[in-house]
Amino acid sequence: MSPGKVVEYNVAGIDMSGLYPAPFPDDVPIIELKTISLAKLLEKDQAETQRMFEICQDPGFFYLDLTDHPDGLQMLRDVVSCCRLGQSIFPNKPMEEKKSFKTRDRIGVFDMGYFTKDVLPDGEPRYSETINIPMTEMFSPPSEHQKDFQLPSWLAPHVDLYRTTMRQGNKLANVIFSVLEDALRLKPGTITSAHQLADPSSDFLRLLRYTGVKPGKTIDQLTFPAHKDAISLAILFTWLGGLQIPASDATWIGPEKVTEDSWRWVKPVPGTAIVNLGDAMEILTNKVLKSGLHRVIRAPGKQAPFDKYSVLIGTRPNNQLPMVPFTGSPLIPEQTAEQKNALVLTSEEWGTSKILGLETLLKKRDEDKEVLTFEH
Repeated sequence: MSPGKVVEYNVAGIDMSGLYPAPFPDDVPIIELKTISLAKLLEKDQAETQRMFEICQDPGFFYLDLTDHPDGLQMLRDVVSCCRLGQSIFPNKPMEEKKSFKTRDRIGVFDMGYFTKDVLPDGEPRYSETINIPMTEMFSPPSEHQKDFQLPSWLAPHVDLYRTTMRQGNKLANVIFSVLEDALRLKPGTITSAHQLADPSSDFLRLLRYTGVKPGKTIDQLTFPAHKDAISLAILFTWLGGLQIPASDATWIGPEKVTEDSWRWVKPVPGTAIVNLGDAMEILTNKVLKSGLHRVIRAPGKQAPFDKYSVLIGTRPNNQLPMVPFTGSPLIPEQTAEQKNALVLTSEEWGTSKILGLETLLKKRDEDKEVLTFEH
């Protein structure tokens, strides 16, 4: 990157220049996401809140501009610190040491521990690696199942950063939920009360690293199948390309499948978060609000050789919330007879069922040897 590019990524006084090792290419098909102002959401600006509501019915992915409010700027600073922490940990800690931060011994939402799918002979992950900090253990009163929780020594010194970032993420999520409550004409607190910081919910702060492509290698480009999130809201911070969503005129060939030429790149925009609703909000509003299909592949063009780092805050309903549509809104349709007769799952049970379905999908993908390859 030329010296003249560095200042471009000093956003509102926050130095992000080290997070952009190469420019996003100008010869790939991108999708033009709308940008929503955090300041205007906090002001309950009528035009802005209506725009966001319409996006969330689309299904909605949007950029959230965090540079126009002090709370947003502080969140950006802390998220950049989280990203730099990932840059220092992922490539430098031995694999066995990273794996010592265990995931939960259960089938359920991935909210704690270190995970990578495949490890190369040199100890590097083949595709990606993830560290999840669980919000429950960070904020909830200790319970029997979490009394022995302890962050590893290489994560523990940064616990204040995790808590601050999670607190900001939960606050931001509830700003969005409050806007949606008003737009849906729900009783105040209907959505926000289901997403409180201290309620066990499998919320998480996720640090991610997608390894760069070595020159001359033909690789499996699709590190994870296209999917919708088993959460209420995702707040993603990323600095290199990789996220793709279907075009508005995509050709659908299944409930969660589009033709390859229907995918469009989401270009990261400095100073913004990429926000999308998950399946929980689609269920709780009986499909008035929509969950967005997406996938993450290798970074495009000149960005491909570089490791891609991201920070994700995942917000979910509290574990005991019944996963049935909210009542009291004239905009949310009544349940059908089939819906009324279906087994009602709690958020925790529903999350487990979603993960079981995803594991089946992953197994089928491996059996079918379904890959998306390109050469560098």
